[in-house]
Amino acid sequence: MKISMKHCLGFLLALCLVFPLYADDSELIRKATEMYEATRITCSGISDEISKISNISKANTAVTAVGTVASTGALAVGIKKSEEEKEIEALIVEICKKGGCTRAGVEKMSDEQFFNEVVLGLERLYELKQKIEKSKTLGNWRTGLMAGTIGTNLASAIMSGINIKQSDLIQHITACNKMVESIQDIELEIKRAGINPYEHPVVTKISNIRTWCNKLNTKDVEKIENRMKGVMGTSIAGGVIGIVGVGTSAAANSDKYMAIEKKVRLSEKDKKTEHALNTTANVMAGANIATGAVETGLNISLITLTKKMIKQAQRCEEMLK
Repeated sequence: MKISMKHCLGFLLALCLVFPLYADDSELIRKATEMYEATRITCSGISDEISKISNISKANTAVTAVGTVASTGALAVGIKKSEEEKEIEALIVEICKKGGCTRAGVEKMSDEQFFNEVVLGLERLYELKQKIEKSKTLGNWRTGLMAGTIGTNLASAIMSGINIKQSDLIQHITACNKMVESIQDIELEIKRAGINPYEHPVVTKISNIRTWCNKLNTKDVEKIENRMKGVMGTSIAGGVIGIVGVGTSAAANSDKYMAIEKKVRLSEKDKKTEHALNTTANVMAGANIATGAVETGLNISLITLTKKMIKQAQRCEEMLK
């Protein structure tokens, strides 16, 4: 059977028309495959980076909780000490009202008065000694608990400092987002070319990438940084409060105010000073509870934010497997 020149030219023309389309399709699929691989490499590992931030926030929350418990204990002990001091003051007034607490007062007493007010009052003096010792013990506990808050606030500040600057994570997410934009461009080309996605699995893969890998936002990382700055600032403030509180509590519990032989002879000025020191120490403990609450709130918000970001990043990474 003879094939005419007309049929031959027609066949060749058909090949020429079909082959470029096939070549273009192959080129697009190749580009899509390369883009998919590049995106897989670029977007992988983001969830792990965010998880590290989340884990530090969780650890920070635990540390802050310890500090808050210590501050709460310090305040409770401080309040108990203040109550004990009121009882001590009333007992001193009762014991000393006849003059038995000073040398001059004792010298003026008759033998009968000395026996009745001093000798028979020894039991009351023993009670006073016990109460002063109890108050001093409470003061030592308060000082120790407040010293513990300094350590927890320092640890919190250090951990927050690790998390404050997240420029590497921002760059990682930015690079991933750029790759997703490129994926969108090539996906549009594939749609225009009318390529059947069922014949080329990579088409479906890049579609999934576009759907799930465009959720990450560098603004969320900036929120992490800002909240970490808040945690660090609050931790530093709590540390300063703790230092002041420890110094004040120790001063209120010094022998100047707590030695029994000096306690019964405190001037009104010294009594007011001792009272002010105890009040200030208790206020500092209360302030540390407040800073702990702020730190805890910021850390919980960080955990919530990072949890959302981890979920987004993991969903993207699943599409890249």
